[in-house]
Amino acid sequence: MKLRKALSIVLAVLMLVSVLAACGGEKTPNTPDTPNTPSTPDGGNGGGGAEKTGDGVLTVGYATVIDSMTPFRSNTGQDAPYMTLLFESLAVLNDQSEYVKWAAKDYTTSDGGFTYDVEIYDNITDSAGNHITADDIVWFLEETIKAALKPDFSKIESVTKTGDYTFQVKLSSNMVGLFDSLMKHTFVISKAAYEASKDGFATECVTTSAYKVTGFEASSYITFEKRDDYWQDESLVPECVAAKTPKITFRFITEASQMGTALETGTVDMVIDMPSATAVQYLDNSAYSSWESPNMQGWTLFFSGADSRPVANDVKLRQAICTAIDPQGLITAIASGHGSPMYDVCPPTAIGYNPKWDSEDYYNYDEDAAKALLAESDYAGQELEILCGSSNQRMAEVIQGYLGAIGINVKLNALDMAQLTAIRLDGTKYDMFINTIGATTLANHWSIRYDPNAYATGDGTSRHDYTLGEMLYKTWTVDGYTEENIDEVHYYIKDNAIAYGLFNPQRFTIWRSDLGIENTVYDYAGWPSVAATTFTNA
Repeated sequence: MKLRKALSIVLAVLMLVSVLAACGGEKTPNTPDTPNTPSTPDGGNGGGGAEKTGDGVLTVGYATVIDSMTPFRSNTGQDAPYMTLLFESLAVLNDQSEYVKWAAKDYTTSDGGFTYDVEIYDNITDSAGNHITADDIVWFLEETIKAALKPDFSKIESVTKTGDYTFQVKLSSNMVGLFDSLMKHTFVISKAAYEASKDGFATECVTTSAYKVTGFEASSYITFEKRDDYWQDESLVPECVAAKTPKITFRFITEASQMGTALETGTVDMVIDMPSATAVQYLDNSAYSSWESPNMQGWTLFFSGADSRPVANDVKLRQAICTAIDPQGLITAIASGHGSPMYDVCPPTAIGYNPKWDSEDYYNYDEDAAKALLAESDYAGQELEILCGSSNQRMAEVIQGYLGAIGINVKLNALDMAQLTAIRLDGTKYDMFINTIGATTLANHWSIRYDPNAYATGDGTSRHDYTLGEMLYKTWTVDGYTEENIDEVHYYIKDNAIAYGLFNPQRFTIWRSDLGIENTVYDYAGWPSVAATTFTNA
């Protein structure tokens, strides 16, 4: 049963029809009619060695790693395909951008979205046999608020148990999409199981999903096996999180060429979100099949807002940097041509995006103009630092080259996921940060990154821009989510070069054709749900 989506109603009335068409994204399968059978060397179990097609384990390569299974985590990696197997939530987002109830049985609001009464199912049990009640949900929400790792939860004023399986949430804002997002990110776990854990689920996790964790090594792999005691009737489980695949191993491989080698040697059966430059070599190879879909998280260059960094208070320097970067060059160099330039800090798949922005000037690449802007700035040859993940170091290197061409001295700081997560919100640690932000609506995206009250350090880059904050807050309400208010935020961020949308790559999922597919089910990110899709020869 779908959750009520006030934001869809609002957009239908207030926004262009084409905005709604941006939701969901087209998936383009590329399945050879007569596939060849690649070699598949024998391997070990789901933990260590290579897997072999037909061994009963679907082994999936994926670049975003986790070094802990803790449920109290930041937004980093929140869209990873293993997260719905690791933690069941109150609701889930499907490939039609619809929020569907999962552990939540029902919810109601009577005051325009400030207060919600929620009921969960009364028969939820985890993989250790613990019975889940409203006490567990209230505890999780309170602990998540204390952890202060996800801005959405800071907008909860109170959460109160109202019955064995019911609770009430009061919000400080009825921001468009806020409650839906909270439902999606409220994990259903047992307080007793968590507190009994020796390390807070860091290395061993008790799940309420249809899977249990049977193997985990930090930053290396995680293995799931389907539970035979799952609490929910299969007919009531949202299709995108149905459990059809008996055993799944995700192997974390951050280097693109190594990902391709793993696919070719049989170490993995499938790669989700393979970088375009690596994926293109498999598109016309009959031994492999593919899905291609637009990315819902375009690459963006965020500028530090910390006063100690040269870029923070120098708009001309920021504008010079934006103008010096050629998005088409990035698309060619990084995505082998499979991508599109961005015209906002959000990709066009975000609900509320206005297509008119695509035909407007957005720091069109011009080296001479960039040099002129740089000459007007206060830049005096200081070394600027770009923070990036180790998996997108190549992108940072290309940007470094563009900036060097206009006389800006740049050094790179490429970190692994754990190191990146630890400092990414601290604007004193960098001048520029290459990252993606996942959100269904523009309002939610903006609140994660640009709300000056979101974190202890200010916004997501240590900026304290309360002028922008007031603009954001106007878009948070159903009545305020208008084209006029959305435009105001868009142009303020653009004109002040607070961040710069680089490009939106296509996403590729590549799998060995002999794996066999009977029925494909997509998740909201546009790639196949490895749990819900039926594989005939896994």
